[in-house]
Amino acid sequence: MIENYLLEQFVAFARFGTLRKASEELHITQPTLSRSMKKLEDELGASLFHRENSKLSLNETGKVAAECAEKALAANQDLIDHVLRFDRSLRTITLGSCSPYPVNELVPLLQEQLPGKTLTTELNNEDARLIAGLRSHLYQIIVLHEYPEEKDLFCQRYIDEQIYITVPEDHPLAAKDAVTFEDLLEYRILMTAHIGFWMDVTLSKLPPSNLLIQSSLDALGDLIAASSLPFFNSDRMIHSSGDIPGRVSIPIVDPEAKATYWVCCLTSDQQRFRSLFNAIRGSMIRGSGK
Repeated sequence: MIENYLLEQFVAFARFGTLRKASEELHITQPTLSRSMKKLEDELGASLFHRENSKLSLNETGKVAAECAEKALAANQDLIDHVLRFDRSLRTITLGSCSPYPVNELVPLLQEQLPGKTLTTELNNEDARLIAGLRSHLYQIIVLHEYPEEKDLFCQRYIDEQIYITVPEDHPLAAKDAVTFEDLLEYRILMTAHIGFWMDVTLSKLPPSNLLIQSSLDALGDLIAASSLPFFNSDRMIHSSGDIPGRVSIPIVDPEAKATYWVCCLTSDQQRFRSLFNAIRGSMIRGSGK
């Protein structure tokens, strides 16, 4: 069994090309690195280097060995990461979501149904990355905005969300019953940066120069209060926060402006999270998911 440090040093030499540069990167002396390279050759039983006038360079066998060493180190790190993520998943529940609103709704259910667990949340714009994170145990529960066909996932339909635009009562759009993204092309619009996949939807429909994106929710709130600029909203946010005096909220009726959320776990974890999914179904029956 070849020790990891020999492979790490060998890969560093292959990457930097000289003993001096590699030893500096590794924070060891050149003689130490040279001895490691000789030990690696001895353990493999093969010559890996050309040696000319005290200069070391990889021969053809060395080049192949360097590629294999990189793959072996990556595989070893993958093993460590996978085990650590799984071990953490036994004590910590990480909810990955494509949008912020479902997180607000699910966190109380998670806390109620999974007492004693540490709960963390993370926004991720892409459903594919959320699914990959679920499979690698980075997440234990995910929220997607499209139903996945993968058979290793168990999914429960959750809530819908419709995007709105909120404008002052005297705004040109205020009299409309509904608008499209095309209707918004001539306006500058306030929005938060923390909206998950809705950011991709918005940027696909409107020029970036139209969007006044705020990284701070406090700053966004101050601008909304101090200006007459339109801002994005949703039926869910309006229902939970109420109408703003002097403002009118209008639904955006493009198909892309409405999403159905799906709460998913690995099929192998379905029994583990059965109480959570039962609670979700119960909330839907009581009408909170309408």
